[in-house]
Amino acid sequence: MKKASLLKPTKHFIEQKTMEGIELKNKLILLFFISIFTLLNASNLITINYGETKIKNFNIGFIRDTNNSININNIQDSKFTTVANMHSFGNTPDTVWLKLDIKNVTDIQKEIFVHNDFAYFSKEITIYEYKDKKLIDQNVYKIFDDKQDNKLTGSVLVYKLKLEEQASKTLYMKIVPNVTHIYNLNIYDDKTHLEALINKGLISNSIIIILLSLAFYNIFLYFFVRKKELIFYSLYLINASIGLSYMYGSIFHNLGVYGEEVYWINITAILVSAFLALFVKSIFNFKKENKLLHNLLNSIIYIAIIDVLIAIFIDLQLSIHLVAIVFFYSFVVIYFVGYTLYKQEHPLVNIFLTAYTIYIVGFAITILSFNGVTPISTYTFHASGISLVLEALLFSYLIYYHIKLLENRFLEQQNILILKNQKAQMGDMIEVITHQWKQPLSTIGSIIMVLQYKINDKIEISSEYLNEKLTQANENVYFLSETIDDFKNFFNSTKVKTECDLNKLIEKAISLSRDTILANEITIKYDLKFTKEVSLFENELLHILLNIIQNSKEAFRDNKINSNSIKMIKIIGRTQDDMTYIDIIDNAGGISEENLPYIFHENYTTKEKEKGTGLGLYLSKVIIEDHMNGSIEVTNIGEGTMFRIIL
Repeated sequence: MKKASLLKPTKHFIEQKTMEGIELKNKLILLFFISIFTLLNASNLITINYGETKIKNFNIGFIRDTNNSININNIQDSKFTTVANMHSFGNTPDTVWLKLDIKNVTDIQKEIFVHNDFAYFSKEITIYEYKDKKLIDQNVYKIFDDKQDNKLTGSVLVYKLKLEEQASKTLYMKIVPNVTHIYNLNIYDDKTHLEALINKGLISNSIIIILLSLAFYNIFLYFFVRKKELIFYSLYLINASIGLSYMYGSIFHNLGVYGEEVYWINITAILVSAFLALFVKSIFNFKKENKLLHNLLNSIIYIAIIDVLIAIFIDLQLSIHLVAIVFFYSFVVIYFVGYTLYKQEHPLVNIFLTAYTIYIVGFAITILSFNGVTPISTYTFHASGISLVLEALLFSYLIYYHIKLLENRFLEQQNILILKNQKAQMGDMIEVITHQWKQPLSTIGSIIMVLQYKINDKIEISSEYLNEKLTQANENVYFLSETIDDFKNFFNSTKVKTECDLNKLIEKAISLSRDTILANEITIKYDLKFTKEVSLFENELLHILLNIIQNSKEAFRDNKINSNSIKMIKIIGRTQDDMTYIDIIDNAGGISEENLPYIFHENYTTKEKEKGTGLGLYLSKVIIEDHMNGSIEVTNIGEGTMFRIIL
């Protein structure tokens, strides 16, 4: 029991520990306030040492002059707050004063260069140089005045400062903002100063070059696929690139363009939303599929146009401030569009939402840093540009995937049309089969009747006579079988290229259509001089030849060619310079000049509505060009028409 009482803490011990805890807490609070006081009253002295000078991380003093009450006479008595050498105060009209205390701690004279990399964001910057609290020099830089003596070096304000050995100087910068109050100060010697100017736009220019390259690639691609979304996407990228060239200072640094007119480049920030809306409308084709989404995207375009008109006719500054509203509204609408498409399980929506989200995240990072919410750095400054490049790459894939889907859909529709056209011709084919079968069936029937008659009348039949009749019957059965095979192959959908003997193929086409041609009192001739076989889809070319012959037959009827006239179809084939030419010529009166340019267009027909669909020649052109890498053309020649197939 005594041992247990010894382990119990005494009242004096508890009070002692409590007092020690209070003293420790008070010391920590005192240390915290001393740290804050030291930070606020730090001298922020920038020291220049021996060797290379390249100072990119340091503290400076700043004052926000809300009432424009600070001037050069009272600036030295003003109290400055510590801030980093790269900072943004957001969109504010207030003038800001910056203070740099610089000391040369070496025993030699130093010449340094103070850079403000974001000077082009300001309207006017005045630099006052002090030594021993005396003003020894001042320079005014009016950024929008392209005629003044003090100009930027590219996009950078460069201030040359000489420091004697062990000497100190103070620079005061009075910065009048334009819209965004942002600066980035760095200190260099004569060598590193030139390197910094040369390398300044490396990241920025890389981003702009990638975006412009993608834009011009899509413009070039447009001339091949004729998809208007490529133009809208290119205009979107071009506007974004121009806007970034101002934001990154590239237009000043690389092109040497200055003056107040340059600020009009910011109007591209308004147009970006409009062209993005046009791109989304075009690639998803909402006009046909969803009028609500179509109208919502149109509203983005209308708001952007209104903002542009405000810039032109009222005030450019006001329109730039309104860009935030345009951006936010377009952001809400486009995400609503994406959400709707996601619910509909659209095949393109995942790529689209991923690309747009990447851009919004990068854009938000840059905007937050520009408004002083988060620290600004090289990465946050370029975040919107980098995300725009990633979005552009994904959008490029989106366009590629979109075109692939359209091609697949087109091929499906094309196969349906081919099948539909073949079914439409099936009636004619059955009629031909029926006609071609009549004679052999009649012959076989006659043989059977004769034999049956002789058997019934018990007339002696010699073996020679019987063999002759059986042979004759077998020949007719073989003809029937061959006819069926020809038409079965015609409707065979197997897509295998074979080395084709065009002489035999054209002869087969003539054989299949001969009876209907002769029934219409049309003479068909051919002159074939092919010297090589051609790799192609045999049944498809047979289908095309039969279709053109059928068109010629119908032209004789429709143009009411006199039966006393000689109706002629001639097929001429030849091989010349590794090219194969098939000419189908008739004298059926030709095609009218007004119809000739549209003869291969889909659903275009010169026949009455119930007699023609306009698919035959359209499909013939598609098959020859897409499946056989050839071409087909038509011209009026003499008293008729010539179709030329080139393979």
